Amino acid sequence: MTPEAAAIICAALAAGAFAKGLTGLGLPPVAIAILSAFFDVEHAIVVATIPVAFANILIVWLQRNRIRQVPRIWLPFAVAAAGVAAGTWVLANIDRRMLTIVLASWIAVFLLTTAFGLTIRAEGRGARIASPLIACAAGISQGATGFSGPFIATWGHALGFAKETYVLATSLLFASVSVTHLLTVGAAGLYDGERAMQGALAVIPVLIFTPLGMRLARRVSVRVFNYVILGVIGAMEVKLVWGIVADG
Repeated sequence: MTPEAAAIICAALAAGAFAKGLTGLGLPPVAIAILSAFFDVEHAIVVATIPVAFANILIVWLQRNRIRQVPRIWLPFAVAAAGVAAGTWVLANIDRRMLTIVLASWIAVFLLTTAFGLTIRAEGRGARIASPLIACAAGISQGATGFSGPFIATWGHALGFAKETYVLATSLLFASVSVTHLLTVGAAGLYDGERAMQGALAVIPVLIFTPLGMRLARRVSVRVFNYVILGVIGAMEVKLVWGIVADG
């Protein structure tokens, strides 16, 4: 691993981890968008699995005193895990150009839903029926592209959790799909020595910047920070799309 590669990985994960700590979302799309501008898309997604899983476990651990407040939501967790397995199969078998197109399309959806605050809201019986379906879609998205934020945010809104419960419940589902993703990527044989080493290195900025973002959440303007993050992801999206057009 070159010093340049190590610096890019640390910078990408530091930016994503700070976003995750500050807003609860943002680590995979920020980190993967930046990494994909410098590395192969599959490589970027696989490297990110280790720090993403670590970050979600860390957040759940820091909020562990409120776990009893979360209702029983094992069915969404189970179908999300099944979705991760399906999405990982796509990641392992789709050709590189198509994978880049899928990632660029999903990043575009993320940018639009985040910029305009778009979510699908359901209530009552409809929300209970939709919950496992949305969780399954989150798992498929996680497995194929490395992130599932819009689906998980929609899932949390559909179930109508109170603010504190919402944060923990979505963090638990993030942890579930990200840990499952790490395991299925390993089972699919997508790790090699270099990717595993880079993923382990990426845990360091996550360990530093996730708690920092959580501590600064009340002092930093989340709105301004979100605009900065959207600008960074937007720039990386332009680079991905340009690469797709140039390869076409």
